[in-house]
Amino acid sequence: MSNLEYAAVVRELQPLVGKRFDRIRKLPQGWYRLKIGDVEIIIEPGIRLHRTKYVEESGTPDQFVQKAEAELDNAKLTAIRQINKDRIIEFEFDKGKLVFEMFAKGNCILVKDGKTLAAMKEESWTGREIRKGREYGYPKSNVVASFRDALSDKYVIIALLKLPLGKEYAQEILSRCGVDEKTPGIALTGKQMECIEDEVAEVEAGQKPHVFYEKGRPIDFGLLHFSKYKDAETKDFTSLGEALDEYYWLADRQAPNPELERLGRRMAEQEKRMSELEREETEHKAAGDYIYANYEEIEKILKEAKSTPLAALEKKLEMLKPKIDKKEKTIEIDIR
Repeated sequence: MSNLEYAAVVRELQPLVGKRFDRIRKLPQGWYRLKIGDVEIIIEPGIRLHRTKYVEESGTPDQFVQKAEAELDNAKLTAIRQINKDRIIEFEFDKGKLVFEMFAKGNCILVKDGKTLAAMKEESWTGREIRKGREYGYPKSNVVASFRDALSDKYVIIALLKLPLGKEYAQEILSRCGVDEKTPGIALTGKQMECIEDEVAEVEAGQKPHVFYEKGRPIDFGLLHFSKYKDAETKDFTSLGEALDEYYWLADRQAPNPELERLGRRMAEQEKRMSELEREETEHKAAGDYIYANYEEIEKILKEAKSTPLAALEKKLEMLKPKIDKKEKTIEIDIR
């Protein structure tokens, strides 16, 4: 999920504010399922966070789950927010916070009074640390306020990626404006810049959740109709949460087996090669049969070629219209 999509999910979850923490569970896949009021929220660290109607069997709770359950028991949800328009979603309760960092491989952190009480995993960077008992701080954001603020002599796609959109949305905007993504930002014309800014505004204002299918199988989702899926089957949804639930539920259950796909590709390649070998065998056999059947005539031609002066041989060859390959040093003559 992209920054833009997390913003949409946060807007959709606002009706939960004022409801109470019910529970949090860890799933066998390493995901988490948070229940607030009567609503279930699925969190796949680094991948997705959204409301779900599918309730799967819980796995063994980890330290993060145990601590969150104890600290937030019956806590009232006071706010849901996206931090710095980034891929960080915060659920603030009257007893503490649950922070879900959804970038990279993701992390889930329980924060109280500004300090980390528990986390899915402890991490450390220069100037920032996620560790029990340490002050919790949000990561520095690279998001900029406007497209023009991000322009430089680097590729235009790099400037667009600094907006709170996402790569696919940036690529779609450039496609609609007919601008190559490797165009230097400072090389854009005034008309191109206006087009990009108009499309950015359109993407932000005209969001409509879709899931795209190929042969009945979900292949992607988005908040607009991407040009690259113009020939795909498309289904509209009233909320992004519903679209995400549909996409991931079906994708997980229709996901192809990578090993079977690899074997299938190898088999297809082998069948193709076998067909080529059979064709070559047929051609070679036909040539061999022809040579055998006309051996005396071919032998006569070869002897005549050896004994004929070069000038006379060249004249004869012109009449026969041979195919001459000087590189391979071969002459092909049709003697039928």
